[in-house]
Amino acid sequence: MTTTDNTKKVDLVFLIDSSNSMKDEASALSARLNAAIEEASKACPSDLRVEFLGIEGTFGNSKFDKSARSYLTGTLGVEDGKIKGRKASAVGNPAQEDVAPAAEDIIKYFDWRKGAERNLFVLGDESLYGGEMVLNAERIKACDDAIDTALAHTVKVHSYLGTPHHTLPYPTPADEEAMVKEYKRLALRTGGEHYIYTKGIADFSQVLKNAICASKVPHQESVEEKKEEADKLEGKDPVDKSDNTASGNSNLCEQLPEIVKAVNTLADVLKGLVESCAPSSNREKHACHCHEHDAKKDTGNNSAEQSGNSNSGVEEQPQVSEFVDKTMFTDGDWNQWEAGPVGHDCQLVDYAKQKTKGLYFKTAANKAHAGTILKKTLVGLEPGQEYSFLIRAKRVIGKFSTPKLSLSVDGKDISGVVELITTDEWVTIKGNFTAGAGPTNLEVISHENDSNGNDYHVGRLVIANPGNPALDI
Repeated sequence: MTTTDNTKKVDLVFLIDSSNSMKDEASALSARLNAAIEEASKACPSDLRVEFLGIEGTFGNSKFDKSARSYLTGTLGVEDGKIKGRKASAVGNPAQEDVAPAAEDIIKYFDWRKGAERNLFVLGDESLYGGEMVLNAERIKACDDAIDTALAHTVKVHSYLGTPHHTLPYPTPADEEAMVKEYKRLALRTGGEHYIYTKGIADFSQVLKNAICASKVPHQESVEEKKEEADKLEGKDPVDKSDNTASGNSNLCEQLPEIVKAVNTLADVLKGLVESCAPSSNREKHACHCHEHDAKKDTGNNSAEQSGNSNSGVEEQPQVSEFVDKTMFTDGDWNQWEAGPVGHDCQLVDYAKQKTKGLYFKTAANKAHAGTILKKTLVGLEPGQEYSFLIRAKRVIGKFSTPKLSLSVDGKDISGVVELITTDEWVTIKGNFTAGAGPTNLEVISHENDSNGNDYHVGRLVIANPGNPALDI
């Protein structure tokens, strides 16, 4: 592929279990490579170097035409005695399935280019040490060792777990779950991506493109980004990122969303109170209703308030009609919302727990994605009155470019640009605006043009008076 001086160097080594059950994966990956590299060069250009190695064996008519051992010892001159992986000539087929030890050898001795992001993509369909469909302490330790070695040498390990051979299925669903966890753990702890296909062969065009793009991200950044997911996978308690260890802080963090909601509600109430009760140039000192009540109670004279006499010093406040326009997409009803110029290929999806629906915006290559994704013209708002515009959105997929959304009314931004960082976490985006005399034009704006990642859902849209319960999520 074409490179330039200012593109990042990326080294990517594919290391495959060379037993017969992985032949289909080797062939499919080899066939898709050129197209995937071309796609990746458009989405995330880099100075890419790719190498294909088999573990104690090779596959004919594929890219995997040399073994890891022969490359390290024959091409690079590494002493055979330093190679951790077992020899097939000594132990037979299990050596071809020594994914974790072979990974350590590549991590330590491969001729990584200076300044390049180091990436290793391992592919297997059994355990990471000696094959078999069940784990034991020795196989788990092999994974631990590979993780430690990768971290010590700043190498990201991407993992692929394929479909087992029909003659050697998983003994139980629990064994399959444990194997999936192990391949995910190897990837997450080293900052890599994991691809699990225990029920069929992957679309390697997409897998390769994703892996190449992910390979550009700096190692330490990837490790930190995936730490929370790795901790969750291993059942570890999340660490309080603020490093507050005092008693009760953990519970306080868990309650943060509710606290924020309560504070926002209180702010709306106080704002209304200030607007109602604050002195103005044409009011007496105690012009608001609360003080007026106290003053009249002291004098025993309530007739002015009861009769609406203007001499009472009380200004009549205009009555604002309660307004709510809420779109939940229930029964497929868009409530007059429509896709904007860059709202490509959005589709309705179900949220079973909420008994409602939302829109899935899945970005596609060769299309623009920055601009208006949703729009609506709304009538019935009272000119000069303030309203709130709110949506709920969440990131999906969780790889590569992050979605970035904001709200606009009549061509003016009313919210900041909100980046959807955490996968599958609903985020509220909200802003206030003052209605004009004519129809109101509402828009949801995307600020990320990349089609690599940048997938998200929009699940609820509400326009209402500030403080209206419909705005409480």
